[in-house]
Amino acid sequence: MSKVSGTDFTKIVNSDLQLVAVVAQCLDNQWVPQDLLSSMIDKGRSLRDPQVSGERQLAVRHEYLRALLNAQQVIVNRAFFLNNQAVYQDFREAGKPREAFRALLAESVIIPYLYQEDSLVQDHAFTVQPEGERAWGEVVSETSGSCLRLSWNDTENGNLTRAKLQRPFRRQLLVLPDFERESLQRDFGLDEEGAQHLKRRLIEVSRWASERERVSREDFYRHFVVVDGSDPADGRYDRTKPFAAELKQIADLRYGVALPDAVSRYPLTPADSLDRTVLQEVDRAISRGGEASVDELVDMLRQQAFALVQRPLDIGLTGLELEHVQRVRGTDAWVDYKDSLLRLLRDPQDMLKTPERFTVQAQDVYDRYVVMARQLAQLVGRRRASTADRWQPVIKVSVHTLGAAISIFFQDEPLIEVMGNVADSVAAEASKAVVRYSVVGRDQRRASRELETSVDLMQVKLNRTRDDWNGLVRRLEEAGFARRTPDGEGEQAATLNAPEADEE
Repeated sequence: MSKVSGTDFTKIVNSDLQLVAVVAQCLDNQWVPQDLLSSMIDKGRSLRDPQVSGERQLAVRHEYLRALLNAQQVIVNRAFFLNNQAVYQDFREAGKPREAFRALLAESVIIPYLYQEDSLVQDHAFTVQPEGERAWGEVVSETSGSCLRLSWNDTENGNLTRAKLQRPFRRQLLVLPDFERESLQRDFGLDEEGAQHLKRRLIEVSRWASERERVSREDFYRHFVVVDGSDPADGRYDRTKPFAAELKQIADLRYGVALPDAVSRYPLTPADSLDRTVLQEVDRAISRGGEASVDELVDMLRQQAFALVQRPLDIGLTGLELEHVQRVRGTDAWVDYKDSLLRLLRDPQDMLKTPERFTVQAQDVYDRYVVMARQLAQLVGRRRASTADRWQPVIKVSVHTLGAAISIFFQDEPLIEVMGNVADSVAAEASKAVVRYSVVGRDQRRASRELETSVDLMQVKLNRTRDDWNGLVRRLEEAGFARRTPDGEGEQAATLNAPEADEE
């Protein structure tokens, strides 16, 4: 393979990536955790506000490290090495963090992505931080690694960039009128009237987009999200613009999945953010996984419920830094976790034939992730007495269809939560639901401060959606899953959506 000009970085394309390569949405300069976004809008604070900036920086840093811990590779836009402190703080000065960063680059764990440029250090049109730019130039000159573009042929890369990164955003806006009210109600925690108003606002957005040949996220922000006349980069979100927060989250999610879709890999959605199911693209969400019937799914979950043996856990992760993540990735525990996760991703069709395999494999991923997390805690070597720093993980399997979701928690006593109602548009028709496997903390209110790993695993066939859905809930209750009332919050699990989604 050829080298990037002036460096020892190897040029690669998507086919050279490992299976669990991710793009972390947290590095998007507009990403804001849901709770912080609500506070910003209520109090009129912008991204430039010191308190907002500090809180957001902590969240970005946590999610960035979580991505490097959970995935084989993390794809990072070149701009973020120059302007995102959560990234460049590791190589800003000499020391252990810089050594760890260089090692992860050299091992092709961190993969720089070039948009249209062909150099890691050439001139740029985006804003940079001088200390990040200086440090990045030094690191690139003294380190090897791999560097990704959609294509290294300029003409082909330009065509692919327009087709896969630019146009999908406008296409998403054009299909907003097709969004189901029931799903909007569930995803954004709205009442029926609120969901109807949001649906009308989505129609307005679609009409606006249809009148423009090209639409950027910045154009969209100016019209529907930020204060008139302000720079979208300042993040002054306008509470007087109807559903500014909801529209921003939809736009950011669509923007965030474009690159992982383009390279046929995973978006990693932050814990305190809406996941990809908000885009209502169930039929596109899975391509690699198998397809189960309701009977097969219930059988698999029943096997899991009886086999799971819950162990008391107390893992403190205060003081986590990049060198800890880099060190734990070199342990047998991390390699075992990675291999187990790959087996879970590669074998869903076989597991349908033998449901006991799901029991064994799901438990194996859980056990190995916990062992790895324990080793990480030992490397960090610092603990808090407060319960806020204790991670007590459980297995969670969630099933999503238009308008509704079922979450199954395997803890001391397995239980289920049911949210929303099946959308009327698919109630009497055949459809598919997405099954997601996760290892999450018991306390979902602290999701943004905990370790999690999650994959979209397979689809479920629903022949007559509402009847089959209600039958699934009933059969889970009959199988011994107690039903718990959800706390009203939407799904916030971090997601590694399956690669190789069908092209739009």
